[in-house]
Amino acid sequence: MTEILFQPLGNPLAASRPMEKIADIDSRLTRTHYFDGRLLTAEDLERDQIYLDERLREAGKILGEGIASGLELSFDRYSGLLTLEAGVGVTRHGRILQLDQQLTVNVTDNALISQQNKQKHRRFNRGLYAVTLNYVEVATDRAEVIPTDLNEKRASEYADVTEALQLGLVPLPLPLIQQSELHARASLIRALKDNKLMLEQLPGDALPLGILAIRDNTPVWLDSELLRHPTRRDDTDYTAKQDLYRQHENLFYDILEHRESGGLSLDFSASDYFSVMPAAGSMPKACVDPERAVQSYFPDHYQVHIAPVRMAEVELLLQESSPLPTIDLTSGDTVDIMILVPLSNQNYGRYAAQLERPANIIERKLKAFDPLRLTIYPRPAPHEIDTDEAVWRAIFNATEDDTLLYVRRPLRAAETQVSGIVLANGFDLPKVKNSNNSNTTATTTESVSEHVMTDGSDSSTNSPVDRGGVIADEDEIIKRFLDLKSIAKFRMPQTEAEKKALLWVAEKPGQEVEALQQIIFLLLRISSWFDPVLWRTIRALFQKGLVEKAQQTLFENESGHPVITAKLLVQLMADNGVNKTLLKQWEELAAKLEKS
Repeated sequence: MTEILFQPLGNPLAASRPMEKIADIDSRLTRTHYFDGRLLTAEDLERDQIYLDERLREAGKILGEGIASGLELSFDRYSGLLTLEAGVGVTRHGRILQLDQQLTVNVTDNALISQQNKQKHRRFNRGLYAVTLNYVEVATDRAEVIPTDLNEKRASEYADVTEALQLGLVPLPLPLIQQSELHARASLIRALKDNKLMLEQLPGDALPLGILAIRDNTPVWLDSELLRHPTRRDDTDYTAKQDLYRQHENLFYDILEHRESGGLSLDFSASDYFSVMPAAGSMPKACVDPERAVQSYFPDHYQVHIAPVRMAEVELLLQESSPLPTIDLTSGDTVDIMILVPLSNQNYGRYAAQLERPANIIERKLKAFDPLRLTIYPRPAPHEIDTDEAVWRAIFNATEDDTLLYVRRPLRAAETQVSGIVLANGFDLPKVKNSNNSNTTATTTESVSEHVMTDGSDSSTNSPVDRGGVIADEDEIIKRFLDLKSIAKFRMPQTEAEKKALLWVAEKPGQEVEALQQIIFLLLRISSWFDPVLWRTIRALFQKGLVEKAQQTLFENESGHPVITAKLLVQLMADNGVNKTLLKQWEELAAKLEKS
C-alpha cells in the first residue's frame, strides 16, 4: 500500500519560512525530542511534564468547570467542622480534582490553621470567605545532588512532587451585613447574580464549593449552593437562572426549617426574605387559602392563580418556565404567577371533573373558558366568591407536602388549561335566520358546520380536564375559543358555490390565527346584503394575496357605507384579475341596494 504524504503545514515553501510565521506555536505544548547520545537536563524532562499537564487540562476544559459529582459540603456550627464528601470536579483552568475519601477540617482550630499557613491567619477577619478545594504540589523525600565540579559540595534536593487536594478559604470582597443568617444569604443571592468578576477573583486551580461567614473569629453559617455549580463550558443567561433556582430552593427549605423549629407560622411573604426569585420554584402551602381565594406570599399587584396539575407534568412545567425572566420583588412590575398543586393521576381526574359543571342559564352561570383555574387575591374579597371550596379543600388535603410550586407565566401567552373558579358557563347561540334567502334551513346549517370542522369534532363539548400542559401559546388559546365554525354560523353560505368556497377557506387559511382575524375584519366590514358572494370573495382575496390590501382599503373608508364598500372591493378585484362573473354579481347586488 502506497503511503500518501502531505506538506506538514500545507505549503511547499514552508520549510524556507520561520515556523512562528506559518503555525500557531505554544511553548507550553512543546515536547522533547529524544535520540541516542543526547545529553538530557532537568529542563528537558520538565518540558515533557508541562506538556502532559497542559494536555490533561485541555481535556478538563472540554468537560467544563464545576462539580461533576459528589463534593457535598456541610458545616456543623457547634463543633466547627467543615466536611467535604468524596467526588469529582473541574477547575476554571481545566484541572480535574478527584477526592476519593471524606475530608474534614476544624475551622475553629486556629493553632493548626496557623501552622499550615506559615504562622499566619491566627485570627480570621470578619467577612465572607469562599470555601474552595485546592490543587497543591507537596515536595516529598530527599535525593542527593552529585557535584559537577571538584570544588562543589554535596547537597540534596527533594526527590518527588506529590499532588494533593486541600480545603482553603479565600476572602471575598463582599461585606458581611448586620442581618440574620437567612437574610444575609438572601442578599448574597442577589449580589452574586450575574457577578462574573467575583468568580474570576478565585484562583484558577481552585474549585469553589460554597460561602462561609465568619464573625468574631468564629464561623457562623455556611451556604453550600452559592458559588458552586455543575460542570459547564460557558456561563450563559440560562445557566445563571439555573444557579438562581438551586440557590433559592436551598435557602427556601432552610427558611421553612428555621420557622418550624422556632414555632413560627409558615404563612409569610416572599419579600420577608427574598428580593429576587427564579421564574419557577417552591412556596409554602400555608400562604394559600383557595377556599377564601386569598394568598399572602406574592405582592398585592401580582396576578396570581392556582390550578391542580398532574404530578408527572411538574418537571416539564418547571423546565418550560425556567428560561423566563427572574422575578424581582423590589420592582413594581406586574407578574403573572400560576401556583401548581401536584396531584396523582387518579386524584387529578377526580377533582378536575368536580370543578367542571354544566351551564345554568337560570342562575346566570355561564361556561368559563378555563374552569379549573382559580384566581386568588392578596386579601379576602368584600363579597362572596364562588370558589368550589369543598373541592379545593379536598385537593389541598390530597397533598401531603407543606409546599406547593409556582411558575411564572409568559406575558400575553400565559394561559392555563387546568384551573378553578367557574365564572360563566355559557349556552349555545340560536341558529341564525338569513333574511335574504328563506330557503336556507337548519339542515343546511348543520351540514356546512360539519364541513368547516374538518376533523368532525365539536369543540363546545370538549372537556378541559385533559387539554394538556398548563402553559399554552397565545395562538393556541385564540384557536381554542374562536374558530371558523363559530364564525360561519352567523354568515352561512346560501349556494353550493358558496359552500365550496367556505370549505376551501376553512381548510387552508382558516387554520391560521392571523387569517381568522382578517376574516373577522372582512365580515364586520362587508354588509350581510352581499352574503350571496361573501365566501367566494374571501376565497378570491386569499388566492390573489389581496387580503391585507383589502383591509387597508376598507379601513380607509370612513363612511362604512355598504355601497361604497362594494365599489372599493370591485375596483380592487378588477385591478387584480378576479373572476368577472363574481365582479358582475357584486355590481348587481350593489345596484339593487343603492336603489332600495
